[in-house]
Amino acid sequence: MSERRDIRVSLLGTGTSTGIPVIGCTCRVCSSADQKDKRLRSSCHVQAGPVSLVIDTGPDFRAQAIRAKITGLDAVLITHHHFDHVVGLDDLRPFLFRNSDAIPCYAPASSSKVLLQSFDYIFADGTYPGVPRLTLESVEGPFEVVSRSNPDHRISVLPIPAVHGDIEVFGYRIGRFAYLTDVSQVQESSIELLTNLDVLVLDALRHEPHPKHLTIGQAIETATRIGADQTYFIHMTHSVLHAEEDERLPEGIALAYDGLSVDARW
Repeated sequence: MSERRDIRVSLLGTGTSTGIPVIGCTCRVCSSADQKDKRLRSSCHVQAGPVSLVIDTGPDFRAQAIRAKITGLDAVLITHHHFDHVVGLDDLRPFLFRNSDAIPCYAPASSSKVLLQSFDYIFADGTYPGVPRLTLESVEGPFEVVSRSNPDHRISVLPIPAVHGDIEVFGYRIGRFAYLTDVSQVQESSIELLTNLDVLVLDALRHEPHPKHLTIGQAIETATRIGADQTYFIHMTHSVLHAEEDERLPEGIALAYDGLSVDARW
């Protein structure tokens, strides 16, 4: 009998901050007819039993949520405060039309400070008409996400500290699934938190070095150290042609693409 798999992960977007195709670009990736080369900004939906959550809400979030048929959310997990990962927060309003209970947004403390300033009309003021009812929760260690429709159901989430250039960011582990976007280094103490994974989703920007992201080579090395059963790379630029690059990757590692859904266990 196969083991029970309770977590469904849907990758809403797998592209870097510009999205692919890049505006005005006619390179072979931006001109590709392969749908796997069409990449919205990186975001992820996780359905764990009755609990529904997203990791990051970038500028494409509205279109992503409609395409994925997401009908309710219990929480938002924010990896860091950069524009391409948070500017879609205002698009959470429809999830409050039928259930007015506030949706918690969990973030590293350093990102919470920035979000309080950037989205003060939501998190600090709250009086603007139609503002989404969100709460900002700074987290450092494990926390629980509770189902808004059935409070008896909850899941545990483990933040995974990592480095994104000169700032600390969080990846997140839920059961035997982990998601780390926008990282240039995953320190050894965090590698130790990522044992026994079914699925790892990991930043792999391009081949050329970048000060704030793993290259594809560095991502392969990091994925090998972590040793998940299956690793998927995300946040690729328009220098990465899906079919060509995916074919070169080692066994157990693949390029992700928008709309990819995978399962993991608790």
